[in-house]
Amino acid sequence: MRRPMKEFLLLTWCSMSYAQTIRLCPSSWITHLLSAVPLRARATFVELLCGCLISPEGWVIRAISAITKGRHWTTYYKLLERGSVWTPRLARALFEVVNDALPMETFNLVIHNTLIPRQSGKAPGSIIRHGHARKHNRPQFLLTQCWVTLGVSMLSSAGRKYVLSIVSRSVPATGNRNKLTIARALVRSLAPVMMNKPVRLLFDSALFLPPDAVPKPGRGRPKTYGIKITPEAIRNLPVTEVKLTLYGKEQLVRLRTVVAMARLLLAIGTDLRVEEILHLYARRWGIEPLFHNLKRWWGVNNLWQQKRTMLELWMQIRSTTWTLVQLLSLFAEEAFPIDVVAQWLRMEFTGLAFRDSFNRKSSIFTFPKQRGDPRFRV
Repeated sequence: MRRPMKEFLLLTWCSMSYAQTIRLCPSSWITHLLSAVPLRARATFVELLCGCLISPEGWVIRAISAITKGRHWTTYYKLLERGSVWTPRLARALFEVVNDALPMETFNLVIHNTLIPRQSGKAPGSIIRHGHARKHNRPQFLLTQCWVTLGVSMLSSAGRKYVLSIVSRSVPATGNRNKLTIARALVRSLAPVMMNKPVRLLFDSALFLPPDAVPKPGRGRPKTYGIKITPEAIRNLPVTEVKLTLYGKEQLVRLRTVVAMARLLLAIGTDLRVEEILHLYARRWGIEPLFHNLKRWWGVNNLWQQKRTMLELWMQIRSTTWTLVQLLSLFAEEAFPIDVVAQWLRMEFTGLAFRDSFNRKSSIFTFPKQRGDPRFRV
């Protein structure tokens, strides 16, 4: 019987420094990710993945220049252009890495969408959409790409809520595929690796009253939903005040309850109390800082690929490296500040030859040793 990855790493934790732990954790995680990559592309994929791990910019050339590359730069572009790596398989391997490192009895999945502004209408999936940010320096309608992201909610030992990105899909500019159909497809793509565990999905959705019990005679099929619940209708509902610890502090919450139907109905939990629902919904908010960090600090705003397949693959690689950094922070947060792991990786491992650390015969990757700067010895 295979020993869980978390248990194995805990056994070796006491006798190692943080730098050694840095090498052990990503080595085992990246080796597992390579099982989703074709044999001929694994060495090149390792270089791209490690280049993204130490380079916060989103351009491919920045990821290549952050390492000592072992091949011509066209090799890396061909891997992306040809779609040599199947994105759903890579997402499943990443989900297994997260579950092995931080086991969960119930999978709390979070699904949401975000907009990335673009200047060219030739970008894949770029059309004029309605922006919900309501910022004074931004128009109400703007040219954007829409991404639907599925993540898993995690709690740190200090109680902080995080959402680790697992897979993202862009919404095409034309066709019948919309955000709801893409959301259902993302959940189904992870079904083979959920190991029959309970799954709880957290999402935003429009609410409707149930339809009439006796449908009115007339043309067309019976209505699935009733009247949409508007903010004015919610303000007329009876109010119950409860004090709960949400978003890191105790807050006064005003509850208004009504029996309603969600537009996107994937799962229901009728046995949950109102307080439990609020705490779970508070965990959903972790995907908003995830979008901010990916766009502001991890270069997702700089994804300028011209083909949709290449764009989604590069987005998956970028978000996978961010998830590995956050996972490493959650795994070793007691030994190292959680907010400086990405900066420490960049200072210590920039310019190294990661291809030399990959064994082509055994397909095992060993993270190289750090530079050895005495200022960053931990």
